[in-house]
Amino acid sequence: MKKKYKILHIIGGGEVGGAEQHVLSLLKGIDRNRFDLQLICLTQGPFSDLASENKIPTYTFPMRFPLDLSPIPKLIRWSQKMAIDLVHTHGSRGNLLGRLSARWLRIPCLTTVHSSLAQDYLSPWSARIALGLDRLTLPLTSGIITVSEFLAKEVALRGGRTIETIYNGYSSISYDDPTSTRNYFRNQWGIPADALVLGTIGRLHPTKGQIYLIKAAIQLRSKFPNLHLLLIGDGPLRQSLASELRGSTIPHTLTGYLPLAYEALPAMDLFVLPSISEGMGLVLLEAMQARVPIVASAVGGIPELIRDKKEGLLFPSGNVTELAAACKSILENPSLAKSLVLAGQNRWPMFSVNNMLRETEQFYTRLLES
Repeated sequence: MKKKYKILHIIGGGEVGGAEQHVLSLLKGIDRNRFDLQLICLTQGPFSDLASENKIPTYTFPMRFPLDLSPIPKLIRWSQKMAIDLVHTHGSRGNLLGRLSARWLRIPCLTTVHSSLAQDYLSPWSARIALGLDRLTLPLTSGIITVSEFLAKEVALRGGRTIETIYNGYSSISYDDPTSTRNYFRNQWGIPADALVLGTIGRLHPTKGQIYLIKAAIQLRSKFPNLHLLLIGDGPLRQSLASELRGSTIPHTLTGYLPLAYEALPAMDLFVLPSISEGMGLVLLEAMQARVPIVASAVGGIPELIRDKKEGLLFPSGNVTELAAACKSILENPSLAKSLVLAGQNRWPMFSVNNMLRETEQFYTRLLES
């Protein structure tokens, strides 16, 4: 009988974004006959609560500040007690503590890179520190997973080795009655039934580029007077984006964080992902399944998922004029919108959660049995 390996996932866990959804999919889907999975969050927050609700063994070892190394002794003792075989880290904080702890424990450490590290911070100084620490601790890893080829090239330039791209996968979403779902969400948030809704889902952070969507919507308003902007998510830019919206004449809805944000997709007429930086864009798989036409920036791993003029329209990131033109093309052309949606139905199954799970299991096995 083969040994059942114990895998520890470590992540900051202060919010629920694409990286956290990815980790949750792994924790819920990895073969429990072969692997015993544990989760440590470095912040008590929405993600640790969500993982616990999904019956994932979850522990919190709080970091009091970004470079706080004090949880490491406790993490090492806990890992020894649990006989952990492999540490799988996510995000800057998880990488720092997990890599150092795994080296002390003399066990393999695997890191998944979900995003472009240099773009993850509001402060350039913080970004430089994070990049420096990543370069210092990368040699402590036994392997690296990236969620796009774009990120694989970026990590290789920082000195990463044993890199494998495993695309994010997403479970099938079932909308039993999309029309009812659409009407329910619009009624719940006071969005008129006849509104033309441009929507986006994501952290309210500079890397997500919501400000460019707001500016594009202002340009589009004269052509589409019933346009309504829907922003779903929370983050450090919430107040400034809310102020920007109040200063415009655009009817809008700013929901904050929604745990089941994908349920809002049928309420949208067009989904826009205006990111400045994006590892892959897991939310695009949700939008394709919801049969909503897509406009997205041509950055990071997005073009590996959405091919321009096939599953969506791509535009140069930060270019408001091009963003507005792409939105206008779809809103004025129902046949174009339909063709993009149909192509998306054929595209998204290629990025299934089952593929992601099996490829990750194979990576675990190679590291543990080599």
